[in-house]
Amino acid sequence: MILELLAASIVLASPAAVPAPPTEAEQIQLWTSDRDARMQWWREARFGMFVHFGLYSPAGGFWDGKRYEQHYAEWIQHWAAVPSAEYARRMKPLFQPEVGFADMWAELANDAGMRYAVMTSKHHDGFTLFNSNQAYSLANDVAGGTNISPKGRDVAREFADAMRAKGLRAGFYYSLLDWQHPDAYEMALPGYPKDGHARDHAKYTAYVRGHVNELLANYGPLSTIWFDYSDQERQGAAWGAAQLMADMRAKQPQILVNNRLFFGLENKNGDYGTPEKYVPPTGLPGMDWEVNHTLNESYGFSAHDVGWKDTGTVVRLLCDIVSKGGNLLLNIGPDAHGRVPEAAQKTLRGVGAWMKVNSEAIYGTTASPFTRLSWGRATQKPGTLYLMVFDWPENGVVRVPIRNQVKAVDVLGSSATFGIVKDAVGGGTMLMLPEKPVDAACTVVRVRYDGAIDPLPFAVYPSADGALVLLPHDATLEGKSLKIEQVGVIGDVKYNLGYWLDPAEFASWPITGQRAGKYRVIAELGCKNESAGAKAYIACGDARLDFTVEGTGGWQEYRAVELGTIEISAGNGAISIHAKTKPGEAVVNVRSLKLVPVAK
Repeated sequence: MILELLAASIVLASPAAVPAPPTEAEQIQLWTSDRDARMQWWREARFGMFVHFGLYSPAGGFWDGKRYEQHYAEWIQHWAAVPSAEYARRMKPLFQPEVGFADMWAELANDAGMRYAVMTSKHHDGFTLFNSNQAYSLANDVAGGTNISPKGRDVAREFADAMRAKGLRAGFYYSLLDWQHPDAYEMALPGYPKDGHARDHAKYTAYVRGHVNELLANYGPLSTIWFDYSDQERQGAAWGAAQLMADMRAKQPQILVNNRLFFGLENKNGDYGTPEKYVPPTGLPGMDWEVNHTLNESYGFSAHDVGWKDTGTVVRLLCDIVSKGGNLLLNIGPDAHGRVPEAAQKTLRGVGAWMKVNSEAIYGTTASPFTRLSWGRATQKPGTLYLMVFDWPENGVVRVPIRNQVKAVDVLGSSATFGIVKDAVGGGTMLMLPEKPVDAACTVVRVRYDGAIDPLPFAVYPSADGALVLLPHDATLEGKSLKIEQVGVIGDVKYNLGYWLDPAEFASWPITGQRAGKYRVIAELGCKNESAGAKAYIACGDARLDFTVEGTGGWQEYRAVELGTIEISAGNGAISIHAKTKPGEAVVNVRSLKLVPVAK
């Protein structure tokens, strides 16, 4: 008995077992397990506001009177190679957000039809728009401290409170890069001499974790933490991703996280992917995704970047993204006082006016059932298609490639009536539209139909001028090496048919609805000069157009080349491109083929 009591006392006195640290695999599995429930509001929202605001805002793309043409004004410290101490000394006094600045942002976002907003809590320069209690944020030898809110205020809190007051969900961007912290990873550091300090990355990841936990604990319910960014060498474990994800789930179980704790803008290790300033041609099947884009070229305020997108451009961008199953997170870059440039406000309020009429084609919709439409885009809800007509047809006819019985058609914002007939040539339904669009940028035609959606097999249909435009993602590829190649990562992303290493391989495009006759063939081709000379041809039915590949200077240096004419009948169902010889390392890269009808 004494021995049993002694043993029991020993067990009671033993320290509690320390739980094993979370692992990436288990965290990714946990986040996946309830993703659909957490993502429901996000999938319905479709449109949000991104805000880049910080010490770069007072600079406005200039330093010491010099204008820096680089697009991203929030990188001014890097472009001008300014040490953090000098940057802080000169910019902190100029960063003076007006009282009520966030209320104006929230009103603007609401007016534009946005449903959520994400603001930079810390950008690459390391300064915090939230009042952090981390020791380095409160005081340091580099910049004095990282907190930049005016005395007695908290910019992050003002932002979050204002957005929620207007019914928008609020979230925070957080940069994993840090150009001032002495133990941060040496990634994309500004162009000034390094101090040779031996960096203790464990201290930095603890600092990051502390910041994230402050955001989770002190700023109310958050929609997301939007991390930025990783590369092949530093991702996941380098940031303590598993622990960060565990902290987020523990403190805010409904929160969303983007995928940039890991490498690749289209990786699936987060709730949503983050293509930047480009729209994937066919969306990102099998995952949720959000394009973050800008109203001019810069994210941070730039006094000299006046290349503003107009309302029509943004409306079409939004429609394009939503039609492919994505969301648009559209950026504003306020100045040092939190003021949004008038041109940006005008565009956003114009988008809001369009949304007041057409928002049912955006909110709560899913991706188009069609691969591509020659006249615009489409979204859908059960039993309803929303046809987003960009190019209003001169003959008043729009083809809808579905087999379903159409029971009602109307134009949002109009009382116009329609004629509905079956398409005898290409199948589907032909809609006889009013003479003029309701909106020149995008008029939405609502189509109600019976049964489950039953689209016709994809085929390239002629555009309004009768031309057939053949793009890489519309092609069927035959062979092991020939593939769709993506060039670029952010912004200027392009696609082409590339790696055509075997001349026996080929690409073909289904076509329908074309009129019979001769067509000029214009190809956008790229070929390294040393590999020029391949013999190739375009085929359509029994017709064939031979050509020799000329050098353009490089595989990604493209030139529009008119290859000649080819005869196409109304019954032809495909066009293909083939090679007979390959004197160099590859046949040719193809960015597009365009077949333009020859006037009779």
